[in-house]
Formats: sequence, structure tokens, C-alpha cells
Amino acid sequence: MCIGENLREQVVKFQQATGEESMVVVIEKHDESMAIHRIGFNPYVGLMVDGKPPSPQWWQEAEAFHPLQWPPSVVH
Repeated sequence: MCIGENLREQVVKFQQATGEESMVVVIEKHDESMAIHRIGFNPYVGLMVDGKPPSPQWWQEAEAFHPLQWPPSVVH
């Protein structure tokens, strides 16, 4: 299964389970840095990344992704 299909399935399941419009996803880039995005699914548009359709560059960087299971926290 390709990244697009897998990501779409996970986002749709998340939306159905929680009622939230988008889920927070961590994208691991080729240079081993990470980016955090809000990914949603609109049946008329498809996947939405931070409120807009994903760019070709975004798809190239999205080879490895995983949804956050809990919100980030700050340790004092």
C-alpha cells in the first residue's frame, strides 16, 4: 500500500473515531529532521495538509510518518 492510501485510511479512521477534523502527524524528513503537520481528509478535495492540498515536495518528505499518540509536553 502506498503512503497516500495508508495516510488517508488512518486519517479517515481518526476522524470517525474522534470527530476531529484533523490529526497531528510527525513527518520524518530525509535529513532526519522532523516536521509536525495537521492532516485532514475532505471527501471532495482529498487529503489536506495544514489546511491545503499537499505539495509534491511534501509527498517526497512523507515517506516515513507516524501519528502522535498523545500531545507533546514540556518537562519543567
